[in-house]
Amino acid sequence: MLQYGTKLEIHYWEYLVLLLYVVLLFLFFSRRKRLKVKSQPEYKYFVLGMFAKVFGGFTFALLYFYWFPGGDTISYFFSSVPMVKLLQSDPVAFFHVLFGENTIESRNAFTEETGRPFMYIYLDDRQFMVVRLATFFTLIGFNSFLITTVIFSTFTFFGIWRLYQTMYRYFPRLHKELAIAVLLMPNVLVWGSSIIKDSITFSAFCFVIHAVDNLWFRKIDQVRSVVILIVGSILMIWIKSYIFMCLLPVMVVWISYARISRIKNAAIKVIVLPVVFIIVVSGILTVLSIFGDQFGSFSLDNALANIVSVQRDLATNPEYGTNSFNVGIMEPTWASVLSKAPIALPAALFRPFVTECTNFVMLLSGFENLLVLGLFVRVLFKSRLVFFGSALAGNPLVLVCFSFTILYGFVTGITTPNFGALVRFKIPLEPLFVSGMFIVLFLLKERKRLRGRGETFRFENYRDGDPYVTRGKNGMPAPGYKLQ
Repeated sequence: MLQYGTKLEIHYWEYLVLLLYVVLLFLFFSRRKRLKVKSQPEYKYFVLGMFAKVFGGFTFALLYFYWFPGGDTISYFFSSVPMVKLLQSDPVAFFHVLFGENTIESRNAFTEETGRPFMYIYLDDRQFMVVRLATFFTLIGFNSFLITTVIFSTFTFFGIWRLYQTMYRYFPRLHKELAIAVLLMPNVLVWGSSIIKDSITFSAFCFVIHAVDNLWFRKIDQVRSVVILIVGSILMIWIKSYIFMCLLPVMVVWISYARISRIKNAAIKVIVLPVVFIIVVSGILTVLSIFGDQFGSFSLDNALANIVSVQRDLATNPEYGTNSFNVGIMEPTWASVLSKAPIALPAALFRPFVTECTNFVMLLSGFENLLVLGLFVRVLFKSRLVFFGSALAGNPLVLVCFSFTILYGFVTGITTPNFGALVRFKIPLEPLFVSGMFIVLFLLKERKRLRGRGETFRFENYRDGDPYVTRGKNGMPAPGYKLQ
């Protein structure tokens, strides 16, 4: 068993317990797939997606055991072990620490027998929130880093599965492509399946998108969706607030677009559009201002200074070496920061390039980026830009995918000069970016198919998803629909 403060170890018994866990997991997920797949065909990918996520967590654990000497994930784990021991020795003190303020005084509840969380983790609200959540997984993981990581990856899979179901609902004929984009992206599987902030916030991010779709478009599971929406938003705000800051305006645009697009009178649209725009912008700014203290360095007041500070540190700190990129010198003005978008956005989407990778692990990300870049070039070449722009304006899901990609990609690229951090931080945009490209290619194919039959292709026919799929009352493909 791992002891707090000792070197990370993996014993043989951990592999045996893990094997038993995987067998039980397979039995549970396989049974659920059999029960669901006839009425919900997307469950064809349920077991595959789960095992891909588990394999990602397993790979991550081994990378940090054999390859990397340390990292936040190790610190989070070793900080959760004392929490487990405190629960076992003094439950009252444990719950006081779990739900109370993480101050120096409350840290005194830990003893030499329990060990103590790392000080820099404990006194950082955002980092200790990861420890709070990881504690329960460490408990059922027998204080094993390997087992805890795999269990953590299993539970965070459910958020990703909900995102896949949301995307599948609109375009079920793209079930294979969407499974690749959402469930099987290697970078997401490895870096989003461990005891780190990114696993939690990405799962919360996926849950929030699913909840928004249920509340405003499918109009089902209202109470549960509200709870998921609130909890998911709070987790993002508490742990990585900038994800919420980027997702909020995109979700508002999605909801507003659906309402405005149904107005058939062009004159009324001209009147309504600017009014809605003013209301949306004012509402978003109000929300961001209210939660300003929670956003920390990414609050509206501090964001500009933080961005400039990060880039100046890059320009003067030799420790970054070649494992980073530099957008150039920026002035503390929004005009100067926004002028760096042509450098920052492509970096977030496609870097590190294969030629910039300095080790085998980074090289895997480099090859994935190369494939994503190739797909993007294919989309631009086939769409001739004109169709691509029409797809953005004519399909709400495409608009959601690319607006979040651009906004979040810019924020990530401008604030994350280190490639090692960049491959983790850009996780939320990858499924939407790749899904958006697959949808555009699908719409191109549909236009070609309809024109070949002498029919007219109209974007409004695809506004609510694939019009050639029979749907049930809940908006999902009707029972009996077979994946093509």
